[in-house]
Amino acid sequence: MKAVFPEALLKHRCSPADTGGVSGRFYLTIGLSIAALAVGGWKMLLPTTDDSSKQVTGAVASVVNTLTSAQFTGARATLDAQHNATGSYEGAPLTPPMTLVRADAGSYCIEYAQGPVVQHLIGPGGSPQPGHC
Repeated sequence: MKAVFPEALLKHRCSPADTGGVSGRFYLTIGLSIAALAVGGWKMLLPTTDDSSKQVTGAVASVVNTLTSAQFTGARATLDAQHNATGSYEGAPLTPPMTLVRADAGSYCIEYAQGPVVQHLIGPGGSPQPGHC
């Protein structure tokens, strides 16, 4: 037996194609992205002068020193509180990346180790120095 379908069901009605244009923002975004890549690539290819690389190195060192100084300031406060409470710096609870390497009733050595940066401070009254205790 052969199926009979009404002709209206068999006709495929095409919907109109999406003819809306791409917005101007799309082209602006693509253009700005290409321009940013071009400028960035151009800056990478240009030789740098020693002055600018020294400035960047100095700025990075300054930021690292500021961060480590803040860490040492917090550790000093903890150690002073421990000394006031117990009469010794021994057993003061420091949080990483600070480590209490040695401590007794009169002095201590703390280390800051974060990635390749390792500094220590011999206290009380010392200042941060590069390297281990």
